[in-house]
Parts: sequence; C-alpha cells; structure tokens
Amino acid sequence: MTFKISLFKKALILSDFKRYWWVSALYALALIIDIPFRHFMNTQRLNINLNAQWLQETVDRTLSLSEYGFQNILICVVPVLLAVLIFRYLQADKSSVMMHSLPFKRSAHYAGHCFSGLVLLLLPAVFTCFILILLNYFSVLGSFYTMPKILMWLGLNVLFNVLFYSITVFVGMFTGSSIAQIVFAYLFQVLPLAVYTLINFSLRQSLYGFGDNASSLFIEDNSPILRLLNAVPQGEAYTAGYFLTYIIAAVIFIGLGWLVYKYRKLEAAGDVIAFPVLFPVFKYGVTFCLMLTGGAYFSSFSRQSFPLLITGYVLGSVLGYFVAEILIHKSFKVLRSYKGYLYYAAVILIFFGGISLDVFGFVNRVPNPEEVSKVYLGSNFEEWVYCEKEKKPEYLEYRFGKEYLENNNPLLFESKESIAGITDLHRYLIKDRNREEGPSRYIIYTLKNGGYIIRQYEINETDQQDAALLKPLYESGEYKRLRFPAASLRPEDIKLITLSDYRGGKRPVILTDSADLQQLMGSLKNEINKMSYEEMTSRKERYISISVTDNKDKRKTVQFQSSFTSLIKWLHEKGYYEKFALLPDDIESVELEKYEDRMMANRASNPGQAVIPKKVEIKEREVIEELLNRDSDIIDNNGKMVIVRFNRRNGMNSGSWENRISIDTAVSEKLREYFRALEKSEG
Repeated sequence: MTFKISLFKKALILSDFKRYWWVSALYALALIIDIPFRHFMNTQRLNINLNAQWLQETVDRTLSLSEYGFQNILICVVPVLLAVLIFRYLQADKSSVMMHSLPFKRSAHYAGHCFSGLVLLLLPAVFTCFILILLNYFSVLGSFYTMPKILMWLGLNVLFNVLFYSITVFVGMFTGSSIAQIVFAYLFQVLPLAVYTLINFSLRQSLYGFGDNASSLFIEDNSPILRLLNAVPQGEAYTAGYFLTYIIAAVIFIGLGWLVYKYRKLEAAGDVIAFPVLFPVFKYGVTFCLMLTGGAYFSSFSRQSFPLLITGYVLGSVLGYFVAEILIHKSFKVLRSYKGYLYYAAVILIFFGGISLDVFGFVNRVPNPEEVSKVYLGSNFEEWVYCEKEKKPEYLEYRFGKEYLENNNPLLFESKESIAGITDLHRYLIKDRNREEGPSRYIIYTLKNGGYIIRQYEINETDQQDAALLKPLYESGEYKRLRFPAASLRPEDIKLITLSDYRGGKRPVILTDSADLQQLMGSLKNEINKMSYEEMTSRKERYISISVTDNKDKRKTVQFQSSFTSLIKWLHEKGYYEKFALLPDDIESVELEKYEDRMMANRASNPGQAVIPKKVEIKEREVIEELLNRDSDIIDNNGKMVIVRFNRRNGMNSGSWENRISIDTAVSEKLREYFRALEKSEG
C-alpha cells in the first residue's frame, strides 16, 4: 500500500483530469457519433436505399477496425495528442522547473501522468462500448451486433490506443519539443518501412535485377499504424500471440520511458534532442534519410538516370546534414561543421561505389538448375511471399479478396525442364539489358539449401527474343496447369459449370448433368493443351467465360478463346451455344465510329459545341458475323481504333454493346470498305 500511495499521487492525477478532461470528452463524442449513432441512423434507411447485408458488412468492418473511416484516424491521432499534452511540462523551461520543484519524486511524476493519460484515453472507449451493449439489447441493432464483436472492438481499441500512447510517451523523453515529439512518434512507426523502401529504390537504380524482399511486407504487416491506415482486418489473419506482442511492447515502451526520464536533465526543455550523446544519431539519420529521398525524387524524372540519382543524393544529404545541425545548435552558423559531412560523404561513397561495381557478384549470379528446388516467375511479389516463403496463402485472401486463390495459382515451377528454361531466360536478361521495356516480373529461386535468390526484371512477352525463351515454358503442361486451375479438376469433383457471355442479352447456361460435365471438361482440357504461346499472351479482350464450381463451392474461371473450335462444335451440337452466346442473328445492326472522334467529343469543354462523331452503319450479315467473332483489341497509343457498336434486336433485351478494333488489323475486303468509308467521313 505504501508503494501505491507513493507512486500515484492523487494531486497530480486530479490536476491532469482538470486540465485535459475536454480531450477525453471530445474523443468520446467523436466515437459515439461515428459508431453507434451512425449505425443507428443507417437502420432508419433500411429497405429504402440500404439493405441489411450492406449494414451488416458495415458494422463488421467498423467493429473490426477494418473500415477506411474516421475511427481509425482518431485512434492514430488522439493517443499521440494526449501524450504530448500530458507531458507538455517537460518541453517548457518554466513548467519543467516548477513541476519538478514539487515534493514528488520523478517516479511519482511519471507514474501519475502516465496513469491519468491512460484513464482519459480509455474512458471514451469504455463508455462507447457501454452504449453499444445497450443498443445490442434494446434496439434493432441487436440484429447486427453481438457481444463478442463488441468486446473485440473494445479490446482492439484499447490495444492500439495504449500502444500509440506508450510510443509517444517513450519518444517524448528524448526530445524537448512538443512538435518534435509528435513528429518522432509517427516517424518511429513508419520510418523503418520508409527507409527500407528508399534503400530498395536506390539499390534498384544501382544494381540491375535487384528486387524487393519479404522484409517490406513483414514491416507493413506488423506496423500497427499502417495496419489501421490500410484498414487491415484485425483479429482474423493474426493469432492472439500477435496482439500479445503489442501489449508487451506497450509495457516495454512505458518502462523504457521511465528509465530515460530518470536521467533526463531539466535544461533539455526546448531542445530537439534531449541527450547530447544522440546528436550524431539524429544528425546522420536525417542526412541519410534526406539523401535517399533526394535520390528517389530526382530519379523519378528520368528512368535509370545515374547522374540524376547522384545529384539527388548530394543535394539531399547536404540539406539534411545542415538542417540537422541548425536544429541541434539552434543557430544558422553551422557551416564550420562541414568536416562531419565530408566524413559522411566518404563513407557513403565507398559503400555505394562498392555496390555500383558489384563487388559481390550480385548482378551476374544465376544458380545452377541442380541447386534449385522450385522457381517463381510472376508479377505479384506478395503471392510468392505468402504462398511459398511464409506458407500462409490465406493472407492473400485478406489482401485481394476471398476469391483470389481460386483463379490465381502462384506460378511456382518445379520440373527440371521449367527450371532450366527460366535460368536460360535469366542469363539472357543479364546479357541484354538494353531491351524493349515491358511489365516487371520476379524470378525467385527457392534453393535446395533453404535459401532464396530474388531478382526483378522487365520482361516483354511481345519482344521476339523474350518470346522465344518464354514460348516453351508457357506451352508446357506445368505452366498450363498453373495458369488454368479449372482444367485440373476431375469431373466427379465438379458441382456445376456456368457458361455466360458478358455482352449480355441472354441468360447463362448452367450444366449439372454428369455426362455433360465430363464431356465438356474433356474438351476444355484438350483445347487448353493445344493453346499456343500467342493465344495465351494475346491482349485481346474475351467475352465468353466458362465458370467451374467444385463441390466446395469454389469457382474457377476460364476465358473462352476463339481457337476452342472443338469445344464450340460440341456446344453447338448440344444446343447450348445458342442459348447463352450472342449470335449474328441477335444483332439488328452495327455502327462504326472513330475512337479519336469519340474522345474529342468527350473532351469538349462545352457539350453543346461538341461535334457529333460520324458513324457508318452495317447491316450485312456476313460482316456482322465477322465483327462479332473478333475479340476486342486493346487501345493503342496512336488512337487508330474503331469503336464497334452492336445494336441488339428488340426481341432479346434490346440494347447495345461495344468493342474496339484496330483500323490497321487484317480484315475481309467488305469490312475494309466500311473502314474506308469511315476514314473519308468528317467527324
């Protein structure tokens, strides 16, 4: 009892309550308005323009802190603000001297202020929780709330509030400025990821093939403030041990803050850094961060420009070094300290010089295929991390949706032929660096000794040499099994198959007969096995889909290719194709319109003055069938495209549908005549 009385001084605690009760009151009001009041008002709009499912999803997101809303911002701001206010006396000379002249030990000051701040911080959450419980029992919201969800919300709210509060208290012991305390509180949480990202960017400019690694995702996944701002669902993807770590961290920060507080000098009030021993850490930390930022900024003006990168490094580091000196010494007369910058520049020059010269052989390293157990070739780094390295594929569902894994098998190759083919591709990419630009792809080797080799390159599937190396890989059975998971299902594992045409006008056809399922899947597998590299890399849009639902109600989709002639024939024979697919006889007419004319009309500042694009109408059955059977082209840069508008007949959900076709593409002579007529017309 003596310990408690000496540690928590009633006078100090009541003083904080009197001075800062308004922060707690405003926080409580904001939480009540944003959560129970908003939810209750939404119930008044049910069956008018809101449905119960939408409201349930909104409630669940709110109570799991996975909503991009005001609540998450409050949790990130209020604890920081309250900690700064509670310990504001440390940052002003007179207040610091006056408070420490009171007949209380430093331990009593620290414990009392920490306690009062926590009470003011947590009371709003407890009060809001009480209101939620009342609404759960005495209002229509009882259909949407549950006690476990409410208590989970309270636990998460308390957890993050206490953690952010403890971090702010801890960093506040190292500075004599309230503004610096706020800045340091947020930097402490986001700086690791920011520095890591900037270092990665700089290394990508200096080391050809340098790619990301799992550390960035680890930092992002484990940073509490980033979890809240990214609206990551709490309590689903992570175990209780994950949150226990946060609690332990909060206790450690409070404890370390007390140790620092014991040795903090009163005259540190007003200084950006309270301990002179930390001056070099602050100075060179700011210099390094601004150097990386400057390099990234200047490099953004020109891809892979080494001179601009160096310019950014020099300007950023000079600015960072002397700004830090000004803040430390509170004077602009800091030019005499230039020698410290020269030492820093020499170290950085040696470090980045060694990287640029690739003294460790990073750039040219290609593993022997015999050393590799599997290799990933894809564009989604997170896919590899969670499926291969972490063995937690469910994380992908939290990031990209629950249906992501149903249609996106990670391209992890294990056959000797595929591994050898990818290593050949890797060697070519190293040898020929001045290639045509393309999408970024990762080549990630899982070695038999448990290690990983991660590289990132631009690979263009339309480039002749790239295609020559990719073609045997893409046309292999292993790639097709990964690319088209639906084709790997056995007929007995399939519940139903849905055939649909995105162009509309007809209802989908659903097949459940076992004989039909077996025949369709057999034909589909044969068609996929015959698919060429060119078909798989075509950028044309597809409109007919085959959706396969297995016995676990998981759906896998294959986009219908115009080359699936055997499958089309089977569908015609069964009479299914005519039921779901848009046919030439379903089209009343077709209109051609210049793509650039449409864009000019859309960009007109005054709609009344916009020129109506000229159109050419087609009613010939033969030409309509040709256009209908063509896949839509991707819009090219020069805009030489034709918009093709199909007008459906009145008998079948009348309306229209559009696609695009390049004006230079190979077409029949009849269709070419219509193109010429469109070219001669004046929009």
